[in-house]
Amino acid sequence: MKTARPRKHRPLRALAWILGIVIGVPALAALGLLVVSALWRSDPASHMPAGFEAYASLPSAGSFVRDALDLKALDAILSTPRLGSARAAVRSLRVEPFLRSEAFGRLSDVRVDAALYGGGAFVAAASLGYRSAALRLLPLALRLAPGLFSKVKGLSYVADAMPARFELASGESTLYAVRYRDVLVVASTEALLLEAARPSLSGVEPALAAALGSRGPGSIRFLVDPATFVPPAAGAGQGVGALLAGIDFPSLAIVDLSLKDDRIAVSVELPASSEDPAVANLLERRSRTPAALSRLPESASYFSLLSAGEPEELWEAVGPKLGDKAVSAYKAADDASKAALGIDLERLLFSWIGDEMGVYGSSLGPEPVFFASIADEKARRDVFDRIFGSLLVGRDVSALVGDTRVPRVVFPKFLRAFLESVGVRLVEPFYLVEDGFLYASQSAELLAACVAEARDGHLLVKTDRWKDGSSGVSPESSASIFYSLDRSVPFFMRGTTGLGAALRLYGRGVASVRLVKGSIRLELSAVPVAGAASDLLPGFPKAAGGRMTSDPIVGKATSGAPMAYWAQGSVVVGVDLSSGARYEATMDDPGWLVLDAPDGRVAAVWAVSERGTVYRMDAGLAPLAGFPLVSGQRVSGPPAISSGRLVVPVSSEPALMLVSSDGQARFSGSLGSRPRSRPAVSSYALAALPRSFDAELYLMRLDGAVMPGWPVQLPGIASAAPVFAGADTEADGMVAAITESGRLLAFGSFAEAAPGFPVQLEGSFDAAPAWAPGWRSLYVVSAEGALWKIGMDGTTLGQVVLRRGAARGSAVTAFDSDGDGREELYVSGGGDALYAFSGDLSPLPGYPRSGSGVPAFVDVDGDGRLDLIERGADDTLRAYSGR
Repeated sequence: MKTARPRKHRPLRALAWILGIVIGVPALAALGLLVVSALWRSDPASHMPAGFEAYASLPSAGSFVRDALDLKALDAILSTPRLGSARAAVRSLRVEPFLRSEAFGRLSDVRVDAALYGGGAFVAAASLGYRSAALRLLPLALRLAPGLFSKVKGLSYVADAMPARFELASGESTLYAVRYRDVLVVASTEALLLEAARPSLSGVEPALAAALGSRGPGSIRFLVDPATFVPPAAGAGQGVGALLAGIDFPSLAIVDLSLKDDRIAVSVELPASSEDPAVANLLERRSRTPAALSRLPESASYFSLLSAGEPEELWEAVGPKLGDKAVSAYKAADDASKAALGIDLERLLFSWIGDEMGVYGSSLGPEPVFFASIADEKARRDVFDRIFGSLLVGRDVSALVGDTRVPRVVFPKFLRAFLESVGVRLVEPFYLVEDGFLYASQSAELLAACVAEARDGHLLVKTDRWKDGSSGVSPESSASIFYSLDRSVPFFMRGTTGLGAALRLYGRGVASVRLVKGSIRLELSAVPVAGAASDLLPGFPKAAGGRMTSDPIVGKATSGAPMAYWAQGSVVVGVDLSSGARYEATMDDPGWLVLDAPDGRVAAVWAVSERGTVYRMDAGLAPLAGFPLVSGQRVSGPPAISSGRLVVPVSSEPALMLVSSDGQARFSGSLGSRPRSRPAVSSYALAALPRSFDAELYLMRLDGAVMPGWPVQLPGIASAAPVFAGADTEADGMVAAITESGRLLAFGSFAEAAPGFPVQLEGSFDAAPAWAPGWRSLYVVSAEGALWKIGMDGTTLGQVVLRRGAARGSAVTAFDSDGDGREELYVSGGGDALYAFSGDLSPLPGYPRSGSGVPAFVDVDGDGRLDLIERGADDTLRAYSGR
């Protein structure tokens, strides 16, 4: 008989089963919840109650947010002072790393639809997909943790409401939200929430479905009921209003908006019809590509072109609706034509002018060129012969431009004299007939040159200017505009509003009106004008509010806000460059200021008055503990920062006064005379160069003790500050200085002359040399405007002469503004002009720019690029884009 074996206990297997159940079941449940949330979906459009005035649809909320934040035009819209806090918020979001992360991209890639109703009420619906799983679990989470919403003021979950919903109360208004399948519905009123909480039984309204189904490439699509904006415009009863009143808009207008920093594009499709036969005839005609497009010269910088129909057709459709004054004016012109020429206005103009007419401007001259297509050349000749055969109009054919005879319309002297006596100046244009078009201008030379360009095939449509600006806009049009803001400003960009300023950032573009049977299509494409390396940021220049007595210095506050500081006499001014917030502190006398910002963030704002009172403040100019410090020392020059301490030239010792962050002051070794220039600072030493006949250059340790072998005597008076160059170490570093007569000297830490130095330069010098480690070179600018590049071995590596007169008080600054590891050179002083060069002395494009002081660099708009901050000669603060 077999005995039963005792069962072996396997604790590890049991533990594995327990862990599998504990971990696996919730994981499977979570996976199932995600699958259900992803598959059990609803269409946001089906939740929208009927009767909305406007509708918007975002294919991807996250992409739209990113595109909008990157848009410089948004800064322009928010550039007014009252929107400063909103602009600061946009900048904070722009620099937020999470918004650039892949996680944000995935989580925010949701479709959002929103509808606007009367009285400002709205409904929004977001298709969350698998993300809705969190909303499904939220009611359970609130039962387990009732205080979950306590940190969000006004947010609550109303479980016993029908339907159960979330509410967010703020003041007198409340937002309501409910989930249906994967869609989160938010409404501004309880009534709208009840309508939108469940999808419509009939599904999406056909017109809405059709509009959403033909989605374009834009970042956002708007659907607008034309009835909401056409009746107010039509109520005027005359002009455009009367014309709109004669057009029916049977369905929703579709607006596609694409927002990119390098381009904006707008497309509007407006279904239209009319019972007025003349208007209906125009609307039913499909737009074609105007022949004038292939005749515009490449020098054209702007044009306006109308190609909707022949003049007689346009007058028949529009004339009666322009009002009684227009009709009376037409009749008066018709009567005058009959009396003077024996023909009516219809024969004078309508008999021969075709369906294209317009005007363009050329870069070759300031005068515009008018043009019109010729429908009947024989009729035109007959009319011109009759006109020029009359006693009132003549033709002068004496103008010869090259090989081209350019006729001119002239009027008798007696007629000109009489009309000028009553304040009427007759225009006597030159004209040419070429390739089926009539061209007219006040300049014979310009007219001949433009016509010759087009004749030789040098056309606008072949240029990159046209191709870039017109991208995405169909050449078929009934009316079109090509603009360049350096020559023309379209009507929709005029004015001083934030929107106008935003559109003006896109300096070149094309707008067109296109007729397709049953609809009017409006299209706009605009791009920034390339060329200038730096452009003024929106909201700049800013008035300083007084006379600036120092150049601006910049840094970032602890919040990350870009700050600029300067002196206005005895007042220290700080401005948040993003929000425009302004801070001030008052000194007991005019003085200087300097920032302690080792990593770009403002640790302290130091200021010192001429009386020797030292101020140490935070980024908002509030005094820090232990300050102000009344030293009683007369200050003789601008201070510097060394390892968190203020280094101040004082005249009574004479010496450098070193003030620590705890308010303790000590003095360097005595100097032979008063130092007037800013001390030079390195990681291992301080350098000072008092201006005197002795011309002694001092090198001191960081505690102010004069180093052995120093000072060294220079071979002439030096008024410019010294500069450290080479390696930032005592063993390999050196200090350089230049005399007023152009002797450039360099010494090692032990007072030995550097090999290859001194170097004799031509000119007089009062500006400190600049050291550019990326180029291993020193740069020096003379009062005569010559910029020199000197190598570490004393070799002269280059020279460039600025296009300006001689001027003292110049400065050269070496700074790597584009982050390529090599410094750019900025030369200021000598007027309201800032020059910029690469390290090889080649000029940077877009310079000189307006500016009268030493530039500073900080990211103002949060795009990750350093922007240039400069003082204007008119006491304004200027900020130029670093893109």
